[in-house]
Amino acid sequence: MAKGQQRDSRKEAVWRGVLARFARSGLSVRGFCRREKVAEPSFYAWRRIVGERDAGRRQTGPAFVPVMVRTEPVARADTGISVELRGERVLRLPVAISAERLAELIRAVESVAVEARP
Repeated sequence: MAKGQQRDSRKEAVWRGVLARFARSGLSVRGFCRREKVAEPSFYAWRRIVGERDAGRRQTGPAFVPVMVRTEPVARADTGISVELRGERVLRLPVAISAERLAELIRAVESVAVEARP
């Protein structure tokens, strides 16, 4: 980003949505860009920008993430807990897991997922 230029959070949010749809599409970049009517150079530029911004966030330390507590009745006492991760992945764990161990697991799973992205 050029010096003195401010980030447009709305534009970034739009492109994060585009990149998320691409990740779920199963299409090539060219095919996805044609379908979405997105310029390929813009797609590649925003994929790089978002990746750099995400990498910068990871280096600054832990961040708070939104949590949704569901009040659905539990069928059995031994059902456990489910944590929904990025990319529509779900981590199912026993209820007795400690908060520290849960945090370790989420950090490990998320860092592997980020490293595996193209």
